[in-house]
Amino acid sequence: MTGQASLPQGTLPGATSPAGALAADLRTLTAFRFFAAFWVFLFHVRVRIEPGTGLGWDIVENGARGVDFFFILSGFIIAHVYEGQITSGRFSLRRFLWKRFARIYPLHLAMLLIFLALAVLGNNRHDGVVASVLMLHSWALTEGLVLNGPSWTISAEMFAYLLFGLLAVRRYPTWALLIALALSAVGVHLFALSLGKTAFLHLTWDFGALRILPLFILGMVLRRIAPQVSMRLGLVAGAVGLLTLPLLAGQLDPGYELLLPFCLLIVAGARLSKASWLPTNSRVMVYLGEISYSTYMIHVLVIKACYDYAPKLGLATPGWPLVGVIVIAGSALSYHLIERPARRFLNRFL
Repeated sequence: MTGQASLPQGTLPGATSPAGALAADLRTLTAFRFFAAFWVFLFHVRVRIEPGTGLGWDIVENGARGVDFFFILSGFIIAHVYEGQITSGRFSLRRFLWKRFARIYPLHLAMLLIFLALAVLGNNRHDGVVASVLMLHSWALTEGLVLNGPSWTISAEMFAYLLFGLLAVRRYPTWALLIALALSAVGVHLFALSLGKTAFLHLTWDFGALRILPLFILGMVLRRIAPQVSMRLGLVAGAVGLLTLPLLAGQLDPGYELLLPFCLLIVAGARLSKASWLPTNSRVMVYLGEISYSTYMIHVLVIKACYDYAPKLGLATPGWPLVGVIVIAGSALSYHLIERPARRFLNRFL
């Protein structure tokens, strides 16, 4: 959900790529973040409307899988941005964690305070505040999703960032990452089964921090593979990903097989980010990707405002397409008024 797919200022474009094949600014991957965030929005808004039938609505029913796409993408982008610093010995754990904190925490805190105020005014339950403030609300420390429910992923992301930073003392060989991927996937899967889940893809507030581990590592592995993929093979991977994603995402409770088109699309998107003809490399799509963290963080609030608070004020309940437009407009405001200014302010301390 977080992190723009580009290298930090002053980093050589080929520094993290042995083959130097990837663009420094992975524009298509940035655009992909919007689609994943909007998929999650559709998943949450579906319970407020009378959904239709057909493949499209079956895909919406599985919109929670957009989070798994985010997690894989996060591992890819973090590896893309920081592997060059790790290899050259310039990586700073303090700087890395502070920049990650400045990226995700201000908006998380702002939304937390809004939801807390609404809960108090409405005499609703507002437990889990401390766990949310400390970003520990993906460790089964709460009774279900609390306050701004989707924010459990921020807790999981921060855990992955911490592990990445602590282990970033060297650039590990690809075979080591593959072993870590296999061990973490099997371990977290077995743990999820012990909780009565069918797959670790269903962990959220109840140890969702473990859900991100194999997916984040998978993203790192894909970053090693992507520079070796030719442009032609990237096009094929993207086409296969686009064809198989709706088929798999439209199934009843899709499992790990859905990760395959995710991986194909991420590798293809990284490889094709230099292609000016690709719509996902356009300014509009990249901008929507840049504000996607705000889209993810505010969409539940917008849904509540449109379907719970608007009728109480005598206002007509808008249709879900208009709610989606409001979410995007609100995301732009949130990005420019809260997210980006707060990030710049906090990064001054570096």
